[in-house]
Amino acid sequence: MITKFPIVTGDQRSRIIEAGTGSREIWLVHGIGGRADRWRPCMQRLAQAGYRVRAVDLPGHGFASRTPGHRYSVAAFSAFLLDTLRDNVEGSSLALVGASFGGQLALRAALEFHARVPDRRLDALVLCAPTGVTPLGSSLCEGLADGLDRIGRGRAGNGRAGGGRAGSDWADSGQVGSGQVGSDPVRARLGFVTGLTGHELDLLVEEEQRVMSLPGTAEALAGIAAMVRGELDAEPLVGRLAELAVSLPVLQIWGEDDRYIPAELGRRIADQVPELTSVVLPGTGHMPYLQQPESFCERIIRFLKG
Repeated sequence: MITKFPIVTGDQRSRIIEAGTGSREIWLVHGIGGRADRWRPCMQRLAQAGYRVRAVDLPGHGFASRTPGHRYSVAAFSAFLLDTLRDNVEGSSLALVGASFGGQLALRAALEFHARVPDRRLDALVLCAPTGVTPLGSSLCEGLADGLDRIGRGRAGNGRAGGGRAGSDWADSGQVGSGQVGSDPVRARLGFVTGLTGHELDLLVEEEQRVMSLPGTAEALAGIAAMVRGELDAEPLVGRLAELAVSLPVLQIWGEDDRYIPAELGRRIADQVPELTSVVLPGTGHMPYLQQPESFCERIIRFLKG
């Protein structure tokens, strides 16, 4: 696996992780609180199927910039992703895979792709429990934002104070990191939410500690929390997804036991967008790419090769 750091997109520095050498690329887009390396369990599996697989840190996440005063917005994240694709895609075609907020960004990128990246072909879109397609509701958005705020303040608490229940669980699970705490609690939390063990988990814990200690992390989390409250549900894209799915193959994947963005929302999307392919994975939650990477990748590969 290769790491490219830094890459520069506009005024933001970031990191790309990649595996494989195929002429067709798969770009993986993480969600809020994620990082490029969270896709690691999937990258070799997809690469072995013949793809060049690449994942990027979004601004304010992973090893990307935490620029003081930066305004975190859906539009800014979308522009960053499109500009990163424009500057870094080398294959003739690509598929976009986005999880949670990354799914919202991947969909927005797909809608603008041919205008912004005219010399490359986007030939598939995969959305894993995406935000932004149909409204999550104010309670869930407030809960997610509250979890970010508490972690940004360095005191995540026990998940029972403030915001919605789902958002508090999400924060406690390690989805947005762990604040300034010892390695044992970090290991327990990340082990629980990812299902990883041994050396893979060791690497994740080490990188989590490094990432959460980077200057500007608290300010970045506060800015992203404000975006969640004000923008995450502001422009539901289900109608535009329905139009897009007429001409672009779209796969939707949901974990049956997703506690954060319930699979029922996925069923509603499938009802409104009959052209997309919809899969519900049993026995997994919000992050099937970490919890069941073999099943997750198998579904993607079958879709892309079908």
